[in-house]
Amino acid sequence: MMKKPVRFIAALCLAVLTACGSRSGASASADTVLYSVGETAAEAYDMAAGAMNRAVTEEMAYVTDDLATADDGLSSKTDIQPVNSSRKLIRTVDLTVETTEFDSLLSSLNQSVAEIDGYTEQSDISGNSLYSDSSRRHASLVLRIPSDHLDSFLSQVEGLGNIINKSESVQDVTLNYTDIESRKKTLLVEQERLLELLAEAESVDAVIALESRLSDIRYQLESMESQLRTYDNQVDYSTVYLYISEVAVLTPTVPDSVATRIRKGFSENIRDIAVTATNAFVWFVSHIPALIVLLVILAILIPIIRKIVKRIRRRKEPQNPS
Repeated sequence: MMKKPVRFIAALCLAVLTACGSRSGASASADTVLYSVGETAAEAYDMAAGAMNRAVTEEMAYVTDDLATADDGLSSKTDIQPVNSSRKLIRTVDLTVETTEFDSLLSSLNQSVAEIDGYTEQSDISGNSLYSDSSRRHASLVLRIPSDHLDSFLSQVEGLGNIINKSESVQDVTLNYTDIESRKKTLLVEQERLLELLAEAESVDAVIALESRLSDIRYQLESMESQLRTYDNQVDYSTVYLYISEVAVLTPTVPDSVATRIRKGFSENIRDIAVTATNAFVWFVSHIPALIVLLVILAILIPIIRKIVKRIRRRKEPQNPS
């Protein structure tokens, strides 16, 4: 940036030296000398003025370029360095999953939760797969998953079962968290001041009043700390409500063609017939003891009933006169 003024000074010195050389080497008359000196001085002035204008113009252009470069640098730095803000977000996910391998899915889920240091908060499994689809097994799970691993865990669940419903909600508790922390700091300062006053108190009334206020402050601090711990747990561990249904055929997630629907309908009818026959066989086998008892009772009752019927018929028949 200092090269431009140096050029200007060099041009000015050259013009002055040229004027001095022309004046010392002149051998003409006084008027001619004066004219030459005046002409040379005018030329030197013009050269100096032109050099100054060029130097100023170049210097302003150089400064403008520097400012533009600096602005670009600031803009790029602003784009590269985003504002660092720590948000307190509570994520909750609801999933409904279908599976044909109920036991395998539960085992894989328990293993995945243990690997990422999560835990099962609640588990409820009901139903059986012995008779019909209406009584197949269902599971309702409440899982606590570390927030850093939530997305990967959800991707794994999608690979294990057929997702038929998924919803997610995010609650931002940053303002509440910050407000509780601020009020906690204020109460801590007040508590320290009250302890100092309590140490200097002389009257019984003052001691009682200070201790009463300190008791209130301790109660409020414990409540705030409990709220902060609850927020920390909900932020660090996202909640996943997972509902699992055992099915014989998975629900399609995309529309089927006519041929596919016919094929699936035919397969479902055959499956229903097979299930009905299987259920009937299972019912018969499982009720064999009751059927045996029933047969024994019938075997005893039928002869007795026949004898009674015969007696009734005999009484109704007309008697022949002798």
